[in-house]
Amino acid sequence: MEQLLSLITSFKITEEVLILGLVLASTTLLTVTVVFFFVGSKSKTVKKLEDLRRESGAQKLKKGNKIDNTLESLAPIMTPKSVKERETIRHKLMHAGYHDSNALTIFYAVKAFSFFTGIMMAASLYVFNPNMSNLNMAMLVCLGIGMFIPNVGLSHMIKKRQSKVRGGVPDALDLLVVCTESGLGFNAALRRVADELMISHPDFADELDTVCAKIKAGVDMSDAFADLVERTGVTEITGLVNMLAHASRIGGSIAQTLREYTEDFRDKRNQEVEEIAAKIPTKMIFPLLVFIWPCFFIVAIGPAMLTITSSFGN
Repeated sequence: MEQLLSLITSFKITEEVLILGLVLASTTLLTVTVVFFFVGSKSKTVKKLEDLRRESGAQKLKKGNKIDNTLESLAPIMTPKSVKERETIRHKLMHAGYHDSNALTIFYAVKAFSFFTGIMMAASLYVFNPNMSNLNMAMLVCLGIGMFIPNVGLSHMIKKRQSKVRGGVPDALDLLVVCTESGLGFNAALRRVADELMISHPDFADELDTVCAKIKAGVDMSDAFADLVERTGVTEITGLVNMLAHASRIGGSIAQTLREYTEDFRDKRNQEVEEIAAKIPTKMIFPLLVFIWPCFFIVAIGPAMLTITSSFGN
């Protein structure tokens, strides 16, 4: 017993032991994740429901269901406890176009795998290249990349999808004006526009298809468009929602309302483009100072300076 206590007291946690412990922990967690992924852990209720579905033949199980159930079983381990954080990530995933129920679980699974990969990269640098200059900084960079690269990728996907949705709004408005003025009702015109935009703007066409399905199911038109703004995060079409709701309440002409909003939207886009063009000279100052002006001074003053230097040298 005394030997065991002396061994415990003599044990010191060095930097190398800490890194090896992190490698052991990450490897163990990765192994457990792989085992859960292939074996899965389902509750008795879920297993009973699947047995009933097999017996009734009402729904055939797909190959991806095993993966989904495995990730759902790992959800309490990977997802945070904060409800606010979960809702924020869920809204971001929804803005990026991921509306599945297991999207949040898959995102945190990817984030956990990315974090473990960063730990492995940092441990590999420490073990295989211990004499590297700025080793601690490189290890911190690896950990930071592993921790934050899923969030950066998600933000990039959100911006890309919102840009695609914004690009489809003007064409959709023009087509809506043409369809409504030709005699189609608003729901039929919206359905036709969604079909026409499926090739040129598939993301916005899919959202319009969802709006049509909600209106057909009995949801109020203003509420359906408000859900569209919430799903996409594109606040530029909030004015369209308000104008359509106002026109439906007072019984005004939807075609005239759409035409007026289309003109206002086109003017707003022109103003945004003019604003971007006006900012270009200010943004060009830094490249001019760093890259262009030194080259100009070298060409303009360089020969004279060489001549003066050679004269004073002689």
